[in-house]
Amino acid sequence: MASPRNSGSPSAPNPAQVGAFSPAHPDLTNGAAVPALVASQHYAEALARVVYIWGHPLVNTFRRTSTWELMKGHGPGMAMGLFPGSPKNHMGYVDDYLPAAQRKVVTPNNDTIYGACFADLGEEPVVVQTPHNVPPGHYWTIQIVDAFTTVTHQLGSASATPAGKYLLVGPGWQGEAPVGFAGVLRSPTDVAVVMARSFAARTSEGKAQARAVLNQLGATPLSEDRPGLRQFDCEASARNKVYPPELNAEILAADPDILRTRPVHGDTFWDDLKRALDANPQVSPGDAPMAEQARTLLALRDSTPAWKALLDRAVLVADNELYTGARYEQVGTPVGNGWQRQTNGGRWGSDWLSRAQAAVIYIYVNDFTEAAYLIRGTDAQGAMLNGRYRYTMRFEKDALPPVDRARGGFWSLTMYDKDYYMMPESPNGRHNIGTVNLDANELQFADDGSLTLVLSSDEPTSAAEKSNWLPAPRDTFALIVRAYVPEASILDSSYALPDVVRQR
Repeated sequence: MASPRNSGSPSAPNPAQVGAFSPAHPDLTNGAAVPALVASQHYAEALARVVYIWGHPLVNTFRRTSTWELMKGHGPGMAMGLFPGSPKNHMGYVDDYLPAAQRKVVTPNNDTIYGACFADLGEEPVVVQTPHNVPPGHYWTIQIVDAFTTVTHQLGSASATPAGKYLLVGPGWQGEAPVGFAGVLRSPTDVAVVMARSFAARTSEGKAQARAVLNQLGATPLSEDRPGLRQFDCEASARNKVYPPELNAEILAADPDILRTRPVHGDTFWDDLKRALDANPQVSPGDAPMAEQARTLLALRDSTPAWKALLDRAVLVADNELYTGARYEQVGTPVGNGWQRQTNGGRWGSDWLSRAQAAVIYIYVNDFTEAAYLIRGTDAQGAMLNGRYRYTMRFEKDALPPVDRARGGFWSLTMYDKDYYMMPESPNGRHNIGTVNLDANELQFADDGSLTLVLSSDEPTSAAEKSNWLPAPRDTFALIVRAYVPEASILDSSYALPDVVRQR
């Protein structure tokens, strides 16, 4: 068995491609070379904007590997005391939902407890472990994505993945899995992300069950592998809160917005892209042509100050446009009654725009057959949702989102503010509403069997509406329905969620 660091596809641009951007005779009299130069500039600008959209998820992922250094020497824990962090090729955990007050990770779910591993497979393979003791109907998954956020493997209750150890390897790895492994999982890039999720009901018993399953899910370097299955400890990980020198829990509690920084910035994009490509010299066949173009532009940018200025400006424009346009009211295709969905979620192929949009609003979405994400930012009349109004969603009898409960399926409607964070404090403790509330008999159905959810910042007055109330912020807000293990009617859009109707 061998696991050499991948030297992969070419990391250097083709000089012929770089040279093609400059006119062969730039000094012709009477400005005769200007048309050729302008044509090259326009082409370079257009290509740079496409490269930005293509490369945004790559840079986004690679910037998140900064937790390697933060957690180095500390072991798995909670980076910034808020989200799962770990040294390279290990998995860190939380032991509860991500805190609602955090302002670092946009659109986290409020349904599962997370584990996360950022892997460097060029350094060595990673052992991924699946659980052997799971209660019937309990949802769990280990989602593996490449450096571009494309799902390469989706293990879990939905696919009835067998218990065992799997070897996750990079594109340059050659060999066979050691004895006792259930299989080899290949990543097209050296950097990969391994996300674990375990469903948690809002009871002490439900969370204990979620932790018990999560403690059987994990990722460790191959060099640390031992015979048999490991028992992990998400509670110990959650107690291990690690901060950079300039921060601590008190500072973050006083000002959570300190962490409200984007992983991708237009003014550093090219330098970040070069580092990300250097760390991932080989990419998937679908991404390889654009990787070559990206390297060409990086070389062109280094050639003269004029080209650097032009390419820097093009990316600043593309960066602004992506973040301005990637909004819940705009992303995805209509799937009925004002809701939208990225129907190719997780399996992006050459749909670089959708992949980049997802990286902005809800990075690391599961494979669309594993979880359907239905989003919206407008009401039935096409007006932006705003907490100063009162809205309802009426599900007719037997018309709740169809999910496969036997394979762990569940659904939830989650409330986010205009920046896609949860409200720090909820008047009734709810940040979402769905299967967990139904299972706990917290929701009140009408005599005809229908269920009407109420979305508002003001508390309803009637007992029935209080039971079905999902609090909203006073300002603009956005909604997402997650349907885990969706049935076919969601995937083919023959099922439609009810519209969101403004009442006053």
